[in-house]
Amino acid sequence: MYRDDPLDDEFELRELVGDEAVDRLEDAADELPEDPIGVAVDVLRILQGWVEDERAAAWFHQAQRRLEGRHPIEALAGGAFEEVLDAAAAWAAAQG
Repeated sequence: MYRDDPLDDEFELRELVGDEAVDRLEDAADELPEDPIGVAVDVLRILQGWVEDERAAAWFHQAQRRLEGRHPIEALAGGAFEEVLDAAAAWAAAQG
């Protein structure tokens, strides 16, 4: 996904899900083939298409059945990018 200013995206992610969560993703980035913060922003955009920001932010911190009970932040930090994207899309579609 093309973004005009990735720093603004990260700032928005930090505002919504919290510095601690984004810092965890940042710490994991060196070990992963893709940027977990960028994927988290993509997930946020999916969720924002369906629910208010507060609900989207809360989703990142809730254990998800589709992620085998893991929280999305935990799953992203572990490199489960496609699984989190799929779980977000399924959850968002169920909200409509």
